[in-house]
Amino acid sequence: MKKFALLTFCFFHFLGFSQFTANRFNVNAKFSIGKMDTAFYINPAFSAEIIIHDRFGLNYNLDLLRRNDNLNQTRVPLGLIGGPIVMVAGFANLADGDTTNGNGFGILLGVLMLALPDGVSFHQPLGYRGDFSPYVNALGIDFIRNKNTDERLIKYACSFGLKGSFLLKDHYVFSAFIEGRKTAGIPLGFGGGFGVGYAFKKEIS
Repeated sequence: MKKFALLTFCFFHFLGFSQFTANRFNVNAKFSIGKMDTAFYINPAFSAEIIIHDRFGLNYNLDLLRRNDNLNQTRVPLGLIGGPIVMVAGFANLADGDTTNGNGFGILLGVLMLALPDGVSFHQPLGYRGDFSPYVNALGIDFIRNKNTDERLIKYACSFGLKGSFLLKDHYVFSAFIEGRKTAGIPLGFGGGFGVGYAFKKEIS
């Protein structure tokens, strides 16, 4: 009985760090491989996530997808592109003395668009250090360069997947994921990979 109690204590002590969803914000470096259309790709990427209400996250991603058919895709959140455009339009109208088009609202809208995430995630804790989260990134833009023809395109892009995360200590996170990727005009692709990151804890008041 004493051995059982000791093993139980050690088990829960090992798991006794803060739950992943007890963190407010995390940043990650990721790497994945997969297949899209007839090409294989590698994808170094960076992501950030803001945890809200302990279960939901707002996702921000920067993907640098490199394919073996010389088609390179750089994916960014839609708001990162649309926000500055709306802001510049608002400032340009103000500079021209045009006060009829709600320029102040346009500038504010541009600022808000900059903060717009490209996706959301749902977190299901597994113990105190583990976490399982399906995610959908639906507001992305791909900048595409075809190195064979030097053609450059801008297309809508999205991704979805499942991610498992493990809090190694109070702040360091290891994750593994599988995902589907879609770019307008290009067949659906699938891949998987891993990430390492750092989680910032919530302030305790």
